Amino acid sequence: MTFRARLLVAAMVTLAVGVGALAVIGNVLLAVRVRAETSDLLRTRADSLAATLVFRAGRVEVRDNPNDAALDRDAWVLDGDRVIERPPGVGPDVDRRAVALGRRGVSREADAGHDVRLRAQPVRGADGAAVGAVVVGVSEESVERLREEVVLGSAILGVLILAAGALALRSAISGALRPVMQMTAAAEDWGAHDLERRFDLGEPRDELTRLAATLDGLLTRIAASRRHEQRFAGDVAHELRTPLATLRAQAELGLRSEQEPERRRSLERVLAETERLSATVDTLLEVGRRELDPAAYAVDLASIAGEVEGAEVAVPAGLPLAEGEPDVIRRALAPLVDNARRHARTAVRLELDTGPGCVWIAVRDDGPGVDPAVGERVFEPGVRGAGETGDGVGLGLPLARRLARSCGGDVRIGDGPGGCFVLELPAVR
Repeated sequence: MTFRARLLVAAMVTLAVGVGALAVIGNVLLAVRVRAETSDLLRTRADSLAATLVFRAGRVEVRDNPNDAALDRDAWVLDGDRVIERPPGVGPDVDRRAVALGRRGVSREADAGHDVRLRAQPVRGADGAAVGAVVVGVSEESVERLREEVVLGSAILGVLILAAGALALRSAISGALRPVMQMTAAAEDWGAHDLERRFDLGEPRDELTRLAATLDGLLTRIAASRRHEQRFAGDVAHELRTPLATLRAQAELGLRSEQEPERRRSLERVLAETERLSATVDTLLEVGRRELDPAAYAVDLASIAGEVEGAEVAVPAGLPLAEGEPDVIRRALAPLVDNARRHARTAVRLELDTGPGCVWIAVRDDGPGVDPAVGERVFEPGVRGAGETGDGVGLGLPLARRLARSCGGDVRIGDGPGGCFVLELPAVR
């Protein structure tokens, strides 16, 4: 789920809880108010009916009254436990419940079923003793229908509020996150080294546009630092090319005139190391001169691995192409192969495979592997494993990692017995 979707869901859940709480509270208050109004109506009717009663010879009698029809509707009069008046057409369940309530001799309200609510009120004689009771009822059918309509209306209103809220929240969230979407679209369109491009969303107006301005400033500083690094690498490479050319020329000149085997071997070794250093300098100069766009090239790692002589190569079916410049990838792979050959006891093996969004080639040997005491420091210039001997200045692995990262990939230490280094590159999308 995207951030915008999570934000919208959280806002909608909050809105739904708020609307639901208001609807529940409103309906509860309505029910309490209706019940209070019903109680007041029952109390008034009970008092009016009790006022029409008279006591003769210790018995309760109903006095004739012009409003008898209204008072007798849903009304019971009891003389002691004897019912002397009951409403016509009332159901037996309601009648039985009303009589039982009146015989208790206390003021009380109760539901009689069939949407009828009853109230019993004792009738007391001159001495204050209960001599009878009146029971009045009122139909709550219309009230219940009103409450159902109110609940349905609340539900419909809640749905409409949620729908309107969803549209409003979606519009507000989309507007608030529009700078982020613009930044994402711009960043996706950039190459890996488009450090001169900026988001350029104008003056900061809120937190997101302020973030864009901060990132623009960060990109400016990174671009300046990269330009400085490129100039420095180019200057160093240029400074090294001249003495290396001189050393190579002197070694070649010495080989032409030198006849002694030992000196010839020494000069040949000097010439080989000079050519190796010259190739390294050329690579550094190439990286320093121009920006490498990894997406501009498609590399067939299987083809490059097949160029390695004397190594067993394992390639799975359907291996995708990798991003990067072929010549740079060859130069990044060469130090890994040289390292494997230098430490292998019997064989060097190249294994190719794919991972999430990447293609990698593992260079394996059956040697002792990387000294655990060295670990990742093996990628630092001049670092060598414990007990390792030989010529060179320890630039092969650091240079391989630098070249791989210039193509959007990396070089890391692999797992398994023996030595293993993995050259990992982005897969072509």
